[in-house]
Amino acid sequence: MQKYVLSAFLLLLSELGNTQDRHEGWVRLNLNHWGQSKFGIGLELHHRRQANYWTANKNLLDESLLTIVRPWIYFRLPSKWMLSASPLSYHGSLEILNAQGLTKDLLELRSTYGVQRAIQLKKFTSRNRVWYELRFSNINQSTYFFHTRLRIQNTGLLPLLSLNQHTKINYNFTNEFFISQRKELAQFDHNRLFNGLQVKWGPQEISLGYQWSRHNVNPSSISRHQLFVNASFDL
Repeated sequence: MQKYVLSAFLLLLSELGNTQDRHEGWVRLNLNHWGQSKFGIGLELHHRRQANYWTANKNLLDESLLTIVRPWIYFRLPSKWMLSASPLSYHGSLEILNAQGLTKDLLELRSTYGVQRAIQLKKFTSRNRVWYELRFSNINQSTYFFHTRLRIQNTGLLPLLSLNQHTKINYNFTNEFFISQRKELAQFDHNRLFNGLQVKWGPQEISLGYQWSRHNVNPSSISRHQLFVNASFDL
């Protein structure tokens, strides 16, 4: 048994040793409006910035990384599940090519469909979400390709402090798995882990914390260390 544990530990060290670290800042804003009890619309906005990972620079606001504009349509089912659809969204990213800061712009369009539900267990809240994405990547480059991705996210919210009757501070832990498929090849894409605090008042909420993600990219993996701010407001 000790031999197998040692082998697994050495394999893990080997994988971490082949990982490239990247330092990033990420702001996400969700704006939602419910016209009636069952139907709603939303707009999801992202902006991510990055340090030049070809150098020792760790300024996570140094260069733009990704901008996302994703509209949503929501439908609440009687069973407390919610369906969501984003027929077309914009994803513009910037890739740093070398230590001198040479960059390349990449454009991606996505179509996303999902289902989600929140479950209340006494004071603990469990949020569960599944998305399926159709991705049209690098459409402004000769390297264009189409692929799909399954995303499974689970969030746990644990109350820590009540500031008043309507405002609470929660501990927020989120884990999300990504499985991608390109042609006949389906594989693990990456995993995200978020730890932070959430301030919630009514339907409004803001979360701030640290997010780590590991990407399965050849020839070496990528570890992203992110300062993440996530806000959601009902209008």
